[in-house]
Amino acid sequence: MIKRYLLPTLLIIFSVIMLIGDKEARSARAAFFGRSLFFPFVHSLKTIETNRSLREQNLQLRSSLTESTLQNLALQNQIKEYRGESTINFATPGVDFELAEVIGYSGQFQERNLIVNKGRIHGITAGSAVISGNGIVGKTVSVTDTYSIILPFNNPGFQVPVMDQRTSVQGILQADIAGNVAMNLVRIGSEIATGDTIVSSNLSRLFPKGYPVGTVSRIRESMDNLFISAQISPFTLIENLEHVYILKERTSNVEQERPSY
Repeated sequence: MIKRYLLPTLLIIFSVIMLIGDKEARSARAAFFGRSLFFPFVHSLKTIETNRSLREQNLQLRSSLTESTLQNLALQNQIKEYRGESTINFATPGVDFELAEVIGYSGQFQERNLIVNKGRIHGITAGSAVISGNGIVGKTVSVTDTYSIILPFNNPGFQVPVMDQRTSVQGILQADIAGNVAMNLVRIGSEIATGDTIVSSNLSRLFPKGYPVGTVSRIRESMDNLFISAQISPFTLIENLEHVYILKERTSNVEQERPSY
């Protein structure tokens, strides 16, 4: 019962004390109580306010940091694109191309295709040749308004005529289910050796003649002893690509009627 009336009684006594005396005396008592009796309460309120202000500042700093990080990433991508435009390591005279970023993959790993962020609105068409800074990549097989799907040379579904740069020996670039790339259908006795550079052939209607493919790492005969196969170490590593170059239309109307290999 006493506890029930204790707090109201103390508040009444405190109010009476605060009302006694003139203005200066009341101010002095208020300052005294603020420094002593009510200090923990006042200090807690200031701490809460300070913490709230710090949390707001922290959120603002995090937001600014996130925005700066995104801007830095965008600048890094732009730098990569600008560098990429000047890092094609072989001659491409008279060829117009569109720089595209690899944004994903489609299909199983052994038959995986590339997805890039350029499509019809950028002038891309199905069947366009695709290269990297080091050599051939493949061709576009599906195009939408804003993105395209690329069939790379290490996909078993891709093939293109190629030749030995040193001796002009002709063959067909193909890949097996494991992604191993080889120049097949080379006649027995053809002059081809390990270390030779393989390039796109003059028979190709997909790539201009002379675009790099890779180097011969091993030569073996077919089981029927009619052909030899030259295993190739490609200049372009498909799995490491960030950007590719999609070649624009370069052929005449007569050439467009011929199939692209």
